[in-house]
Amino acid sequence: MPIVLHRFPLSHFSEKGRALLDFKGLDYSIVDHQLGWSQWEVYRLSGQRKVPVVEHDGTVVNDSTEIGLYLERVFPDERRLLPREEQKRRDVLELEARIDRIFGGAAPVPWFASLTHNPGAVAELLTIEVSGVRGGTARLLERAIGGAMRLPAARRFAMKSEQATRQLLRELSDRLAATKFLVGDEPTFADVAAAGLAFHLKFPRSEHLAVPGLMDQGVAGLSDDAEFSRFFDWRDRFYEDFLH
Repeated sequence: MPIVLHRFPLSHFSEKGRALLDFKGLDYSIVDHQLGWSQWEVYRLSGQRKVPVVEHDGTVVNDSTEIGLYLERVFPDERRLLPREEQKRRDVLELEARIDRIFGGAAPVPWFASLTHNPGAVAELLTIEVSGVRGGTARLLERAIGGAMRLPAARRFAMKSEQATRQLLRELSDRLAATKFLVGDEPTFADVAAAGLAFHLKFPRSEHLAVPGLMDQGVAGLSDDAEFSRFFDWRDRFYEDFLH
């Protein structure tokens, strides 16, 4: 049975799951879902409502990290995600988990906060991500989100998220100054995670990007910060060399 990837169009964890399939050189098809009622389709398939979800030969796997581990077990002869040497393997898994935790939780926030200063942008994206949202409803939701982002608690959350994102970008840039990839001279699971989860910080040049007009758009002050240019240049090359 061909591999099927279920995703939300603008989900960075979905992009990580898709990047894992590309990195392994596997054939797959994509089924897009939206937030809202469409999530019940994901629930019926996997018993939970989050994406990504992968179907393969009667097996259903959810969670991007679990998908990577599954692909490594089932397709051991394809490009490896994990080194054979035990200590290096642990190093890769530790970094991948940290990238998941920090980029996974923090990286989309500066991008979303920046959208609230761009009239019409949130409403346009809501029509892509949320089933049944059209026209005036999307604009009302956009105004509500913009108002929420002006609350002190929301501004503090956005600031902390950006600080966490900057700290990790700084570490990854330093790693890439020392080695070709994040854990040595060969690409690993950690590299795929970093490339995919930086999705909102600078949208990749990918034929699978659900909104082609977003390609190469980045968060001002992060994607164009000279301190992080090494990381974003590396991420662009990583897509060219290993992803689609």
